[in-house]
Amino acid sequence: LADPKQHPEFAMSSAEVASLLGKYKEWLQPRGGGVTVSGGEAMVQPDFVADLFQRVHATGLTTCLDTACFGNKRRWDKILPHTDNVLLCLKGMNNDVAATVAQVSPAEMAKSKEFARYIRDAYPNIKITLRWVLLKDMTDTDAELNALTSFAKELGDVFRSIELIPYHELGREKYQMLDLAYPLDDMTSYRAEDAVEVRNRLETAGVSAILTNV
Repeated sequence: LADPKQHPEFAMSSAEVASLLGKYKEWLQPRGGGVTVSGGEAMVQPDFVADLFQRVHATGLTTCLDTACFGNKRRWDKILPHTDNVLLCLKGMNNDVAATVAQVSPAEMAKSKEFARYIRDAYPNIKITLRWVLLKDMTDTDAELNALTSFAKELGDVFRSIELIPYHELGREKYQMLDLAYPLDDMTSYRAEDAVEVRNRLETAGVSAILTNV
């Protein structure tokens, strides 16, 4: 992992990123394109993201925040006024399930739902896509999918879609390289046919769902 202080050749300022993006404006703007800031966790650097998003908006392009949620309303309020779209990575509706998946506390996992509701109430012009990793017998249970459906409907007009992401094992090698225990060691890749069934179930329940092919 590159520390930008030790490896400045990898670092870019918000102005440099916006300038680079501006070179593609002619192609991006007619398609509603712009920049997506991901991670890691983008909200670890709220001042950088907020400044970048303002610069991107000044060029007439859109902004998207890809996050699992971090911090509090003070931190969120730095970024959200300059955000058009949010890709919110939910690890599970039951906070204990989410904590098992993400390897953090259930209390921390509750923040992602609080964050989505905060957007609904305070920033109704933002559109949220809920990203949902399909894990066999963990996030595809009746309880989890019913709760996910209810939550999507609860968000009202800010909700855009649920993006279903079948679990894969591409991250296993990274853990091995870092000499870390793989937290989902017994989990196998999610079957494509099962993912289609989940998508159909959500759509039948009245929520938009898209399936990412991995």
